[in-house]
Amino acid sequence: MPETFTHDIDVQFRDLDTRVHVNHVMYASYFEHAKERLYEEVLGVSLADSPTVVRSLNVEYRDSIPPDSTVTAELSPISVGKSSLTIDYELRVAGDVVATGQTVSVYLDEDGRPTAIPDDWRDALADYE
Repeated sequence: MPETFTHDIDVQFRDLDTRVHVNHVMYASYFEHAKERLYEEVLGVSLADSPTVVRSLNVEYRDSIPPDSTVTAELSPISVGKSSLTIDYELRVAGDVVATGQTVSVYLDEDGRPTAIPDDWRDALADYE
């Protein structure tokens, strides 16, 4: 069974909408924040310096996120293709799933074309596949 990468995110006032719950666009931002931590902690590279771009993003909303919550982002399984990295997400509040989602990112060469994900990334992510 693959390992799960977990990261906690505290809801900020700026995340809220006029109904005083987390705005729907923030769910994708929470995915990105957790992916940023994964890149730093597992791959040893900042997301800003990574040669990847998001090709697709999917979010399935299950429940609202109230203010003053801590959102736990769980990333697993992670699928490493030839040039793509697929990450499945669950966002939880107090153990309850509030959203699921998936991103597919593509690894690019210096000319901006898809290229093979390097072996050191594959090795680092092997426990999460």
